Amino acid sequence: MRGFMSVIYYLLQWTWGIVQNLVGLIMRAYVLSKDGNKDSFKFYGAQVTEWNKGHGSMGMGMFIFLGHKGEESEKEVLVHEYGHTWQSALLGPLYLLVIGLPSFTWAFLPCFVKLRKKKGIKYVDFYPESWANAWGSAVTGLPAPKW
Repeated sequence: MRGFMSVIYYLLQWTWGIVQNLVGLIMRAYVLSKDGNKDSFKFYGAQVTEWNKGHGSMGMGMFIFLGHKGEESEKEVLVHEYGHTWQSALLGPLYLLVIGLPSFTWAFLPCFVKLRKKKGIKYVDFYPESWANAWGSAVTGLPAPKW
């Protein structure tokens, strides 16, 4: 991501999306304080930090926490989580309510985990996830996960 789009991305993240960016910054500081050896790098302007695989991956503001490091699907996961960073930039303070809470409950609430398994529903079929895939792919030009 270069030039004008980069400026817009950072401007939206640190104004309109300030709440989730502050949360993401604090989370990143905590993860790095626990284990400063974690891999950390930029992905299209977002700050990616590796964390415990048991947590899965997530985006919080312009911060991505990668729990799939080294897996075959790592690049697709990054595209998906990067899509969440654009949702944050676009929705601002509504992000946590419109995307964060529904995404978290869809991912971890046992009733939804069972429902997906029983009915064969893909994780990305739920609106926050399909929308994150669409944004991540549109901005990066890379494929998003199909799971």
